Amino acid sequence: MADPVRPLVIIAGVEAVAGLAVLVADVVAAVRGTEGLAGGGSGLALAGVALWLLIALALVGIWLGLYRRRALARTPFLLVQAFVLVLVPLFWGSDLAAYRVVGVLVGLTAVAGIGLGLRPAVRAALA
Repeated sequence: MADPVRPLVIIAGVEAVAGLAVLVADVVAAVRGTEGLAGGGSGLALAGVALWLLIALALVGIWLGLYRRRALARTPFLLVQAFVLVLVPLFWGSDLAAYRVVGVLVGLTAVAGIGLGLRPAVRAALA
């Protein structure tokens, strides 16, 4: 029988890698003096790095919890998917077609994550 938690582990892993990639990009931008991804002064760049560090650590923690089949990882996973859905209009409102495609993929992944995370089989597997 297929493991009902495996798709959640994959989605959380991809999100953790994406969070780490943004963290690295923000650190590189801050070190190069381009003032971080958000622009602004050096204080804002450091705040951006600190924020992405917390986000990346949280995403890795959620992935690790799901990988270890911990029931307490399910709720944060579902909350992250809800927050990711909030980002979709930011991608969709872009003038670049590539951003729109990314927005659609991100939105579909979040909806799939919510749907898969709410299945009774997942709840039973994580209990």
